[in-house]
Amino acid sequence: MGINNYRNYESQSCALHPLITVFTGLNGAGKTSVLDAIYYLTNGKSYFSHRDLHLFKTDADFFRLFGKLSDSSGVHEITVTSSRKAKKQIKIDDKPIKSIIEYFGRFPSFMIAPKDIQILIESSVERRKVIDKTLSQVDRKYFNHLVVYTKLLKQRNASIKAFRKQGRVDDLLLESINSNMLEPAQYIFERRKEYISSILPFIADLYKELCNNRESLTVSYKSNLLYKTLDVLQKESRQKDMILCKTTEGIHKDDLVIKLNDIEIKKYGSQGQLKSAIIALKLSQIEWVKKNTEKIPILLLDDIFDKLDEQRVDSFISLCANKLGAQILISDTNNERVISTLKKLDYPFLHYIIDDGIINKN
Repeated sequence: MGINNYRNYESQSCALHPLITVFTGLNGAGKTSVLDAIYYLTNGKSYFSHRDLHLFKTDADFFRLFGKLSDSSGVHEITVTSSRKAKKQIKIDDKPIKSIIEYFGRFPSFMIAPKDIQILIESSVERRKVIDKTLSQVDRKYFNHLVVYTKLLKQRNASIKAFRKQGRVDDLLLESINSNMLEPAQYIFERRKEYISSILPFIADLYKELCNNRESLTVSYKSNLLYKTLDVLQKESRQKDMILCKTTEGIHKDDLVIKLNDIEIKKYGSQGQLKSAIIALKLSQIEWVKKNTEKIPILLLDDIFDKLDEQRVDSFISLCANKLGAQILISDTNNERVISTLKKLDYPFLHYIIDDGIINKN
C-alpha cells in the first residue's frame, strides 16, 4: 500500500503480510495514521475524522492512498484521492465508482481503537453505530432504509420545532412523515433483532476465551418496538414530542445492554474488562460478516494492548489468527509485547518500526 500527504505522511509505502503485520513506534510517530489509511482505503472514509480537510498533511492540499485489495472476483488496484479543490474520487482498477454506497462493504474492514471503550460507557449512539456499520456492509436494503429513516427523522424534528414557533401543528405533514417512517423503521428493527440474536453465543464464547473463563458477558437488544409498533408509539408520544421539540420514540432510541456477570459493564468494568468486552463485540462483527458474505475482513488493531495482561494478549492474538482467519494489522507502542507473543505462538508476520512518519522494516 502507498500513502501520499495523509496526516503526518508525505510519501511512504510498505508491503503487508497476508496474515499479520505489526507497526511499532512511539506515540505520535504515525502508527495510527497507517491503520487509518488502510481503513480509508477499504471503507472510503476515515475511522477518526468525518472531514477529509483534517486528514491533509500540513501545507498539503490533497492526499492519495493506493493499494491492492482482493475479493471473490480477484485482486484489484484501489486508489483514493481527495483534495481541497475537487470531490473525493475512488477508483477500482482505474475506473471511478459512482458513489460511496456502491463501494461500502465490498472490502470489509474493522478497527478496534482505545476510543472504542466509549461505546460501552457513553451514549447509545455509538452502540447503535456498531450494529449499523456491520449490517450496512452486508445488507444494502438495510443501508438504504437507514439513510431514509435518518432523513425523515431530521425532517420530523425540524417540523416539530417549526410547529412550536408557529403555534399550530400541521397534522397532514406530521402524519405524512410518520407514515413514511414506518417501513424503514420496521425493517431496521427486525434486522437488528436478528443480528443480535445470531451473535450472542459467539460474543459469550469469545469473552470467556479472552478472560480464561473467569467472567461471563451477555448482550441484549433494547427497543420499544419489541413491545409496540412505531405508529402506536408515535401517537402515544405526540404530546411529549411537541413539548420537547424532538422525536422521542423510534429506532434511533434503540440500544445494546452489555452486562458482565449480570451487572451493566459501564457501571463498574475495569479498563481490561472494558477492552475485552469491546474486543468480543467487534470480533463478533467480523465473524458475522464472514459468515454472511464469505469475505475475509481486515482487522485493524490500534494500540489496544495497554491495560491487558499477558494472558489476555496471548488469547486475543490466538483468537484472531486461528478462529477468525482475518488479515490482521496491529499497532503498538511497545516494541516487544506483540512481537514476543507472535514468536511464542509461532505465527508468521511482518514487523515495521515507524519513526516520525518514516516506515522502516525491522
